[in-house]
Amino acid sequence: MPDESPVGRAPVPRPPRGRARVGRAVGKARLPAEEVTGLIRQEVPGSQPVFVDPSGARRRRIRWAAYAAGALLVLILVAVWVSQLSGPAAPPARPPCASGACTR
Repeated sequence: MPDESPVGRAPVPRPPRGRARVGRAVGKARLPAEEVTGLIRQEVPGSQPVFVDPSGARRRRIRWAAYAAGALLVLILVAVWVSQLSGPAAPPARPPCASGACTR
């Protein structure tokens, strides 16, 4: 007869006994940004920043543009609130019937 594998439940594993031996970590791993790979050649970062605005003019313009956009959005929100609080819109009045033959 061929050797047949048993059919049924798998044996229940025993809980581990004793303590695991863990070695000390030696050194630190490099950050991914600092890691040298063979796929991508890293350029040496330049000492000059990419963009510098010493006058601060761009920051002032962006800040005032953000204030203007915020004020515009607040005005739109106030207009929506006023239109909601002013009550339901009434349909226009029907013109009077001149001949008197109008039915409701």
